[in-house]
Amino acid sequence: MVKAAAALMRKIWRQISRQIFRQNRTLTLPVPPHPRGQQSGAVLGTFEPPPESQRVLLDELTENILSRLPEDLDCRARGRRVMAKLRDLVGDLPASADHHHSSRFGLLQHSLEVALKMLEEFEKTLLPDAPPDLAVFNTEADPLQTQCLCFLAGLGHDLGKLLDMDVWAGGECWSPLNQTYAEFLRQVKVEPVLEWNEKRVHGGHAQFSPWLMHHLLSPADVRFIGLGRLPELAAALTGTHTPDQSTPLARLVSTLDQQSVEQAAPDWMLKRPDSKVNQFIRALRDLISGGRLRVNSPGAPVYVTCDSAAVVVPRSLSAARGYLKEDKITLPSNHHLYDLLAQAEVVEADENGQCVKRIRVPGKRGPVELYALIFATNTIIPQAILPMLPTFTFEVVPEELTQTSALAHSRKESLAIAVQPLG
Repeated sequence: MVKAAAALMRKIWRQISRQIFRQNRTLTLPVPPHPRGQQSGAVLGTFEPPPESQRVLLDELTENILSRLPEDLDCRARGRRVMAKLRDLVGDLPASADHHHSSRFGLLQHSLEVALKMLEEFEKTLLPDAPPDLAVFNTEADPLQTQCLCFLAGLGHDLGKLLDMDVWAGGECWSPLNQTYAEFLRQVKVEPVLEWNEKRVHGGHAQFSPWLMHHLLSPADVRFIGLGRLPELAAALTGTHTPDQSTPLARLVSTLDQQSVEQAAPDWMLKRPDSKVNQFIRALRDLISGGRLRVNSPGAPVYVTCDSAAVVVPRSLSAARGYLKEDKITLPSNHHLYDLLAQAEVVEADENGQCVKRIRVPGKRGPVELYALIFATNTIIPQAILPMLPTFTFEVVPEELTQTSALAHSRKESLAIAVQPLG
């Protein structure tokens, strides 16, 4: 018994030492909250069920997806099997460390949301009064195969994030390439610890997503969509975060991915009230609610058109800094804050993470061009004031027209940072 106790203590000490001295990692807390959030009475080696509200949401997403898959050629049964395999693969792991869908089952929820949106977009091409979208969908291919391809592209677009994290349990590190998360938990039967790789590259996970699709697809699934269309699926997965986004289908996945992120933005921001992103957005919302940042009027620093809101910079940044200074909160430099906003995926950004856009708004003597950050409207505009806002329009100037002015703006921004107090 003494030897067994001593062996157990040595094992515990090795695990502690491994976590303390591991290099280039960002440690999260041992679960809870990530990845399993185990509570008293949970069975080791299994997933603890999600909270009731999240369970209902996951069930609704699953049923909505299944209702859009026809029963012909076993499509609905196939979809059910693939989603079950997805749950085994990702378990209750989050989709991000601190941003969107960062709670338990976040990756599963986000994947289902994007898959459902892909199916909804595909359905639009089948309406009798809607011409087929030749730029996105191959109308010459079998429609059931194309629908399945869209479903799989949405479902698997973020699988590469599993390679951005390390999950340790019992001295073993989970290898997503070799086994599902469910298999790993059954093997170790102890509480896991999640670590996010500190050197992970924003958007780099997309390149690895196809490597993990073998967990979801059976030989029968491959035969159904056609071996010749596997490269199309791989391109849709890898192209969501690459500079060229080489295929129209990849660009569609990327657009719907961002929609899911924006819908989740208020939720994850409230869970991290101390983050610089959340502090900045809270300041904007408070200033807008209090009338200190005017909206949709000539010369205003904020403009709203439908689902997009443009926040003029650096003017609005200065107002937010002054507001937060009253609470002794300091924001990072402008460029650093831009990077954080792009990484948090709450602003529109290009493939290089550049999120400052040039916009054109009506002025008293004609159109006026300004620099701005583009948010989803519900991220920064309180719902209560939306009906009271006057109608206004702004447009984002295409990037090719702004290249000649980018260097000049960068110089102006650098000078503004140099003279601007951080307090």
